[in-house]
This record gives sequence, structure tokens and C-alpha cells, in this order.
Amino acid sequence: MFDLAIFENMFFWAIINFLILYLIYRKFFFKKVTAFMEKRSKMIQEQLDFAAKSKEEAIKLKEEYENILSQAHAKANEIVQNAMIEAQKQADKIIEDAKLEANKIIENALKQLDIEKKKQINELKNQFVSIALLAASKVIEKNLNTEENRKIVENIFDEAGVA
Repeated sequence: MFDLAIFENMFFWAIINFLILYLIYRKFFFKKVTAFMEKRSKMIQEQLDFAAKSKEEAIKLKEEYENILSQAHAKANEIVQNAMIEAQKQADKIIEDAKLEANKIIENALKQLDIEKKKQINELKNQFVSIALLAASKVIEKNLNTEENRKIVENIFDEAGVA
């Protein structure tokens, strides 16, 4: 059926062809293919390194951003706290100034009342003296010097404690 010698012969020539092609490829293409593969491998590795470096830089930038953001929040909180403290101080000062002003107004009002009271007492005293002189002159029915009578009545009031 089949001649085994033909297959052996074909097998032999196939191996020879394979070796010849291998040597030709090795001589002309193997260095180029190897160089191309190494170049391609190196380029891929560089891209992977660049991607890793970019990722590290992105993480670093993100951390810096978060740090800056955290510092900004802390600074904003500090500014708000300081503003609140300052506002409270100003409010306390305004209240203190208002209390001092109110006390001055009350003190002045009391002084005015005291002056007015003394004035009213003097007027009443003068009216009492006049009424007493009038009553005394009618009772005594003497015509005495009115200035002397006034002094006498004032002395009587002073001795009696009516000021």
C-alpha cells in the first residue's frame, strides 16, 4: 500500500528543509526579531513603569490635596472661632459700656433729683416762713420788722430740724 521509503525520504527532506530554514531565519531574521521583541518588551516595561510612577504621583498629589484641604478646614475653623471670640468680646464691651453709661445717667438723674429736692425744700421752707410770719403777725398784731421775723422763724425751723 504505502511505500514507507517515500515517507522516510520525505521526512528526511522535511528535516533538512527545516534546518535550512532555521539557519536562514537565524542568520537574517533572528537578531532582528529578537531585537524587536526586546525593544517591544522594553517599551512595554517603560510604559508600565511610567504608569506606576504616574499612579504614585497621583496618589502623592491626592494626599497633598487632602492635606491642604484639611489645613484649609482647620484654618477656616480657627478663623471662625477667633471671630466668634472677638464678637463676644465686642458684645461684652458694648454691654459694659452701656452699663457704665446707664450708671452715669442714673447718677446724674439722682444728682438732679437731689438738687431739685433741695430747691423744693428751700421753697417750702420759704413758704412756711412766710406763712408763719403772716400768722404770727396776725396773732401778735404788732408790726415788727419782717426781716427780723423771717430770721427768727428760720432759726426756729433750724432748731426744730426742718431743713
